[in-house]
Amino acid sequence: MTSGLASVVICAHNNWPDVEMTIESALNQSYQSVEVIVVDNSSTDATQVEVVKRFGNVLRYIRQQNRHYAGACNTGFGLARGEFIQFVAGDDVLAPNKIEKQVKVFLADPSLDIVFGDVRMFQTAGGFANWTDVTPKPEPDYLKAFIQTHEQWTGITALGILFRRRILEKVGAWDEDLYVEDLDYWLRAACAGCRFGYSPGSPMGFVRVWPGQKSRNASAMMSSMEAVWQKALGYVAVEPYHSLIAAKLAKLRFYLAVRKDNLDRRQALAKLTLARAMSPETISVLTYVAGCIAVVLPGGTALVRSPWLAWPRRIVARMVRFRLLGEPAEKT
Repeated sequence: MTSGLASVVICAHNNWPDVEMTIESALNQSYQSVEVIVVDNSSTDATQVEVVKRFGNVLRYIRQQNRHYAGACNTGFGLARGEFIQFVAGDDVLAPNKIEKQVKVFLADPSLDIVFGDVRMFQTAGGFANWTDVTPKPEPDYLKAFIQTHEQWTGITALGILFRRRILEKVGAWDEDLYVEDLDYWLRAACAGCRFGYSPGSPMGFVRVWPGQKSRNASAMMSSMEAVWQKALGYVAVEPYHSLIAAKLAKLRFYLAVRKDNLDRRQALAKLTLARAMSPETISVLTYVAGCIAVVLPGGTALVRSPWLAWPRRIVARMVRFRLLGEPAEKT
């Protein structure tokens, strides 16, 4: 490890020409001690040729079999020499003073393991230009905040984070079998006692939003969330966190069952039963019965899915004292 060095790991897959801007944003940081590593997950576009031709020896370029974002993070971290580690998707952009600002936060408090900040999500598809500022806030209990992320996203993103090397060594590799690998990593870091710090001010970076990216695949995201929470039950044993995860997983399984995404009727009913057994306090008898009716009756799934049937859905939810994921809370 080189003290004071910041290693920027760029995870690229068919991002040309956007990855050129990503690389430039890493190379042109106001913080002077930076190394840049580009991990190319077998891009079939111009990435392999153009990165080497345009940037040569000013960065390290590694091409590997496509192991997705988590696999690129693992490879890049294995090559990184820095005390501080930054992971960047190949179509996102770092603010020019991002690393400098967050290193100052680390230096002011040597006990911190992760420093996070705001990011701006911007649209690059055609149509009306739009962006969203994601502004996370410091939390008194990060493990609890991450567990509750389904209903209220913490806003902490991989782009907005700068890691201290020691916490990555403690938490271990990113899980390459998960579709939602970032939430899994935040949960594991919080469970390991990681100390989080906030870097206030302007955005730390810019997240590109485009049709077809993995976060737009709702079915895959929800199924992977189920795997994340099931995994978390195995290593989070302390209360009240274990029970909170069980409740979250039960609610998610109920939701997946009544939506019947890639499930036949028998599988959906089995998932409902599993949800009820996991957290009877969350999935009451009335909630379970209502779920079974939604699965069995013709048109029941449409009641759950259709935005036009939101009011009937809320009436049923009030009757069984249960709120489906994505439904707004009742005002009190």
